[in-house]
Amino acid sequence: MIRRVWILLVALLLMPAAVPRAAAGPPGEGVAQPKPFLSAMEGGNTVEAKIREAAPRADGFRHIDTPATIRRLQQMHATMYTFGIWDKATDWDDLRLEFAPAAARAGIDVMVYLVPPSECFLNSVRSLDGRCSRPFNTDYIRWATELAKLSLTYPNIKSWGIDDFLVGSNSTLFTKDYLGQVRAAMNAVNPHLKWYVTLYSWDITPATADKIKGNLDGVIFPYTGYINNSIDPTWLEPRLDSSLDVLRPAGLSLVLLVYTGRFLDGMIHPDERYVADVLRRATPYLKDGRLDGVIAYGAPVRIDLQQPSWDFWGHSGNGRLSLSVGNFTSTVDGSYAAASQQMVVSGNGPRSITFKHRDPDVGGLRGYQFKQVLVDDQVVWQADVEEDPKETWLTTTVDLTAALQGKTSAKVTFRLFDQRGVGWWPLDWSVDDVTGRGVVVRNGGFEQNRDWELTRNYPTMQPYVDIYSIDRPARIFNAIGAAYARYQGQPYVPVRGPRGNSVKIGPDNRAMYGNGRLAFTVPTGPIPANTCASATQQVRVKPGQPRYELSFWHADPEQARFGEIFKQLWIDGQLIWSRDAGDYWPWFYMNGSDHQGGIDVTDLVKGKQSVAIQFGICTRQAVTSPGMVVNFDHLEGVNLDIHNPGFENRSAWSLTASSPFQADIAIAR
Repeated sequence: MIRRVWILLVALLLMPAAVPRAAAGPPGEGVAQPKPFLSAMEGGNTVEAKIREAAPRADGFRHIDTPATIRRLQQMHATMYTFGIWDKATDWDDLRLEFAPAAARAGIDVMVYLVPPSECFLNSVRSLDGRCSRPFNTDYIRWATELAKLSLTYPNIKSWGIDDFLVGSNSTLFTKDYLGQVRAAMNAVNPHLKWYVTLYSWDITPATADKIKGNLDGVIFPYTGYINNSIDPTWLEPRLDSSLDVLRPAGLSLVLLVYTGRFLDGMIHPDERYVADVLRRATPYLKDGRLDGVIAYGAPVRIDLQQPSWDFWGHSGNGRLSLSVGNFTSTVDGSYAAASQQMVVSGNGPRSITFKHRDPDVGGLRGYQFKQVLVDDQVVWQADVEEDPKETWLTTTVDLTAALQGKTSAKVTFRLFDQRGVGWWPLDWSVDDVTGRGVVVRNGGFEQNRDWELTRNYPTMQPYVDIYSIDRPARIFNAIGAAYARYQGQPYVPVRGPRGNSVKIGPDNRAMYGNGRLAFTVPTGPIPANTCASATQQVRVKPGQPRYELSFWHADPEQARFGEIFKQLWIDGQLIWSRDAGDYWPWFYMNGSDHQGGIDVTDLVKGKQSVAIQFGICTRQAVTSPGMVVNFDHLEGVNLDIHNPGFENRSAWSLTASSPFQADIAIAR
């Protein structure tokens, strides 16, 4: 695959590698510390994170299912819920009229979480209107006043926070003077309400601490490993310690945010092993008061859902070896991620290993990233990641006879090796089904997290045994719940997720849920301008409703060139949504636009008996395509009667495609 690859000298977007050191000490010996909070939070970009009512109310919105959410929080042993106000215009009323009083009765505290200007996407055209913290939007002085008032009515509202405080141009609003005005407005009503902002590791500097001290109570720190991953727990202590070193002198406290749902810039989603390890490592900081609390971001309260079928990237079974470089990260010359095993040599004949492998690249710049096999640290096979067909499982046999001559055992290693450092080149090399001839391979299918030693020599390189579980949301829920219960000295009763016996998990299932998806195939080669493929359904409109909404998910694992191919949605021939297939996050399903979610289509359908809904792809100009597949799945309509919304059969949709595009309802068998 040809990506927009920026090959830079070294270490763009990275801070210098630090050596983990002893943890910073507790804030005060013998001083009683407030009990830290243990919170759950939906994820703005996490699949199906909130529990909403199944049917819309009279206003046309599906509101927060408060009783179900409270039950899940109690099962999780959470002492707080971080209530995000961003997704729907009804979030504020759901909080103040329903959730806050119900949480108070259940003994659950609340942190209210708002978005900054960079995440507010207001538009006067309803079908283009996006997410924002309504109703006060980016008037944080008003927010401070109203939240403080609400906290007097419901004292379980303990704090509020603002996301991505310094991202983009947000800092132009959040001056020291403006922060003082916000604080004064809050203190005039309730000076005991706490106020936090979210800062990433590179934001937590003495200059930033000086800017916010005196007005803020503390900082919410999202942990992303060394940078941009949610599978490496080992950098937690150094990141917490360095943050505390900066914040404490300014009188600011620290809250840890742990990604327990997907992270946009991570190549691999967090699993229950990672979540349990991060929470275990955080426990000493909670116990001695160095942390105000912890937030499980993207906590999967929807445990009834399966882990997306798409998230299986192995060849067979459930596991695979992943050697990866994350998104928006750099490496240096000689960086590697590796998995090694000491293998017993048997017999006197030929010796070899055979394995399956795939990577997402082809046809790009050569001489940078290599796939390798080593014996006792000597390279015996290698291939440039650009040489093999992309997203294709290959079978390779490596002759080890000469390398193993005279040995009774040897260390065999799979290694992703950056011969030359890169500035931004995300890659995920998968290895599976390793077998040996004349050597004994243990756990060659990577079905358990054992037998292989995972190593790296640079923190942006990630070796991982990735094991798919269809009930992963429930497993992560249990990892959070067990940690929260253990911290409080309480027993924990695990929950059960779906079994998914009818789901066919395998390399050909690229659906979001279940087995089916709408797939548009773009072959490699020249494509004329205005070439399109589509799937259309005449959808009945429920009459007399105040609001209509359409929600859908889309993915394309092979990133296209920017400005060439566009994913689109049409209603009665009117284009209402268009997204470049060259988007930055090609390795998972996204909900509509990342800033919009469900689309309000009221103005396009109200008063009609039915409308034609059409999903498709089109070129705007003649292009030379590197080849790709665009997928749509999991459609949901509010007051729209959509048939076969999960594409689990071939009914209801009319498919068309101009050559050389192809349109299909692809169902894994």
